[in-house]
Amino acid sequence: MLDKIDNAWLHSFISVYEHNSFAKASNALAIPSSNVSRHVQQLEAELGSKLFFRTTRKVTPTPMGELLFQEIKQPLFSLNQSLQQLSASQQSLKGTIRISSPDIPFIGDLLAEFLAEHSSITLCCEHSTSIENAISSDPDVVISFERGLLIERDWVSKPLCEWKSIVVASQACVAQYGSPQSLSELESLPCISSYKAFDGSPWRFLETESNQLRPFDPKSNIKVDGGFIAKACALRGLGFVALPKLFCAEEIESGRLIEQTLDHQLEPLTVYIHYRSISYHSYLTQQLVKFIVDRMAV
Repeated sequence: MLDKIDNAWLHSFISVYEHNSFAKASNALAIPSSNVSRHVQQLEAELGSKLFFRTTRKVTPTPMGELLFQEIKQPLFSLNQSLQQLSASQQSLKGTIRISSPDIPFIGDLLAEFLAEHSSITLCCEHSTSIENAISSDPDVVISFERGLLIERDWVSKPLCEWKSIVVASQACVAQYGSPQSLSELESLPCISSYKAFDGSPWRFLETESNQLRPFDPKSNIKVDGGFIAKACALRGLGFVALPKLFCAEEIESGRLIEQTLDHQLEPLTVYIHYRSISYHSYLTQQLVKFIVDRMAV
């Protein structure tokens, strides 16, 4: 039966038992509450027995839940302690780590610095601009660009940095189409959009007063998943583009790109690092994530 039970189910079960709450278990495990609930339901289905009594006020274990907790708590704790001690006792980090990240300079610099410190590590890095595609290849760590709220996933997601985003266009583009003052005007103009990144929609604006997301569907004959390619197209006068201001500051200063003033604010670009819950990912993954987060905080 052990081969049919996911270790994550057991950790979710123990956390719910210890906190008497699915919400508190979710916070403790750093995963969505819906995932904790699903883990417990899958464990109940496999065991063929209900593990918790659920009411609007509290969650209490059934006799089967009480028995299961007493039987598995110590073995799981001992196994986790042994694995951590084995990992921590190594003089140098060893093993293979798989990461998916957009091909951006500062991430390359961080990975190179990490590898220089830990020469025994084997790194397998693929480039993806779509988080869904990245996760499908089952990496240890994913780095992604996002605008707006994240979709709930069975991953821990931490923001690394946030960049102000703007709409820009070349002088030739502005001369041909003018400078739009509103999203309604921009919607009818040629825009450079994304193919898979940001779920295919980098154009995410907030209402200034309500702070609510404003639907926006521009004309996009050009769809690319790289900011540098998008900027190159904009410089050629092929359309308006949404970019982090940091990416095009030099072109704006030289006058090759012109920032557009609109009646809605473009959501900032946030760089996230994603990884499995701390209870399940390896010591090596912990160290890489900690390294990147600490460096970005400096």
